[in-house]
Amino acid sequence: MKPKYLILILLVLTLKAHSQNAILDYKVKTTANAKERTEMLDALRAYLCKDLKMTLEFYVDHLKVANNYAWFQGSADRKDGKALKFPDDGEYDCCHVEAMFQKHGGKWVVAEGGAFSTDVWYEAIAKKYPAAPKGIFPKGSAALLAQ
Repeated sequence: MKPKYLILILLVLTLKAHSQNAILDYKVKTTANAKERTEMLDALRAYLCKDLKMTLEFYVDHLKVANNYAWFQGSADRKDGKALKFPDDGEYDCCHVEAMFQKHGGKWVVAEGGAFSTDVWYEAIAKKYPAAPKGIFPKGSAALLAQ
């Protein structure tokens, strides 16, 4: 094999390996991320609707993706524009939402998520998902505690 072809093959493999470790920022919807971003937010909407019995619209503060993991932080309102109403059987802290996503079989699913919680349910979640790149979490996040 000629040296220039060997160099080209090594370069392609290096670029591919590097791109798989890149942290992608999906905070803002673009043509490049629209499909995956929408898939994740729709999965989160369905996940939360089961418990909250309302369809939510999300405001993304943080959504970073790497490998087969993504971390979301944001806020939510009802999609129909009505006021949020919570069941009387618990305490709620409006209007924050957090979620850990994993990609399984080419589809994004909610591994864990929570909305309007009064506690930091995701504290040290990075330890629970050691394969998730630490760069998907905000610096200083409770998700990174106990590392």
